Amino acid sequence: MGATKQEGKNIYIIKRLIDIGLAVILASAAIFGIKTITKDFKDIDPKKNDDTIVNSSDTNKPSDSSGIYVTEITGNDKINSGTLIVVNDKTEYKGNEDDLVSMYDVREKAKADYYTVLDKDVKIRKDAAEALNDMLKAFNEETGHKDIMVDSGYRSVKYQQEIYDSTEDKDNVAKPGFSDYHTGYSVDLNVVDEEGNSLDFDGTGDYEWFSKNCYKYGYVVRFPEGKTKQTGLDYRPWHFRYVGIPHAYYMNQNKLCLEEYIEKLKTYNYNESHLEFENFDGKKYEIYYYPKDTNGSEDSDITELDFTMLAVPSEREYTITGNNTDGFIVTSVMDSTEPTSDNKESNSDSKESKDNSKSSEAE
Repeated sequence: MGATKQEGKNIYIIKRLIDIGLAVILASAAIFGIKTITKDFKDIDPKKNDDTIVNSSDTNKPSDSSGIYVTEITGNDKINSGTLIVVNDKTEYKGNEDDLVSMYDVREKAKADYYTVLDKDVKIRKDAAEALNDMLKAFNEETGHKDIMVDSGYRSVKYQQEIYDSTEDKDNVAKPGFSDYHTGYSVDLNVVDEEGNSLDFDGTGDYEWFSKNCYKYGYVVRFPEGKTKQTGLDYRPWHFRYVGIPHAYYMNQNKLCLEEYIEKLKTYNYNESHLEFENFDGKKYEIYYYPKDTNGSEDSDITELDFTMLAVPSEREYTITGNNTDGFIVTSVMDSTEPTSDNKESNSDSKESKDNSKSSEAE
């Protein structure tokens, strides 16, 4: 898109030198008490032309798209927020309680009579709540069931401590500060009869619909079967986690738990190959990982800055989420005219992914 490969490399090198120089100046100014810095710093930065693209079966092929990217300053504290943060027995939650809404209020506003909520204290993030409401509506329309109860959502560290202290088998409960519920993107579903008696949600029968279709609403089973080693907890068919579209689709089609998916995304570094694939709805997505920028040096008193100069698409809408450990994940919707993987080279795994998608939509 307007720059040769060699020109792109030259521009990128110059741009990063300017970035680092300005970063040191900005950090030095902060040390002397200047707290306001401009956020209008943007330089054109072509993506390397040797990037590769992959479909949902991970077939890598050269991309014909050069893409124009610009710099966006993002605080490193944002690493601990977003739909793709990983919280488990090894990674502590360090985010906040912003943007939590009562699922009970969401249900009342939608005038939804096709599910119930335990009480007004069941809260999750706003985007997760809206998607959950849509998913429960679709379940009702396709099965006729109205017996789903949303009975758990966000948990504070204090509340998790109470649960942990009162549980005898502590191997099956997350330690305070290390629970996926802290993220505000997790929710538990239950099945109740007309008298309000709990029947438990085991994900079988009509309720298997959720594991087969939740990806369409940005949800995944957070602790899937056979992934205990990766997640630290046994299979929990009732515990769903909002990760957003298209991540839920990719995870579903490739049978990845959240831990595996985030590790896989680290192989798609901004400066190397990017993950590109077509979602179940026909939209084409580009996803890549960008590590936290320290911009420090051994010869400098400044060893780490509190922000990262992210490279983001200049001509597309995009979202940024942290991974809760060491970097960011950028997701953007590609224009339909931009090249993706050559259908002639699609393998049987890719065809199977599409067939599975069509099959689940029919259920």
